[in-house]
Amino acid sequence: MTDYWGIPEREYELSLLQFARKQLAGTGYSVIGEKVEVCSGAGAMTLTAILKTGDSLFGLYLHDGPKQRKTRGPPIIRALRLLPEMKKAEDLRYFVITHQDDFYTILSPENPASREMIEADIRKIYAYLYSSKIKDLYEADLSSAADVLRTRLRKEGQ
Repeated sequence: MTDYWGIPEREYELSLLQFARKQLAGTGYSVIGEKVEVCSGAGAMTLTAILKTGDSLFGLYLHDGPKQRKTRGPPIIRALRLLPEMKKAEDLRYFVITHQDDFYTILSPENPASREMIEADIRKIYAYLYSSKIKDLYEADLSSAADVLRTRLRKEGQ
């Protein structure tokens, strides 16, 4: 686990998609890797993941937070094409960080219909996750939302 600001007190992995295994499987997706980061304070969250559907792999970028919802609109959810060197979710996250302004253009999937279908599926799944794990924190404007969210998203078995 990493924080945007500072070093965490304890090391543990965060996982949002662990809570949607049934929904993901029901739509034909499996998680290959996931990287979740929660910003201190209000708890803005960024998720990068590598998912598999059928015989193809794709990247997933999701960004949400109280400020995102209040000033910019709904969460950002993007299906991304993976470059050959992207083997882990951390590789995708590093690319997103180093290409903040144009990562979506560079990694835009070649098939727009497939991208739209994947993003629609993930939006539905994330709506469920948001309602069950995050909504109360973002709507209450808690200054400690990040700490609560990190606890809720700890990877099972840790």
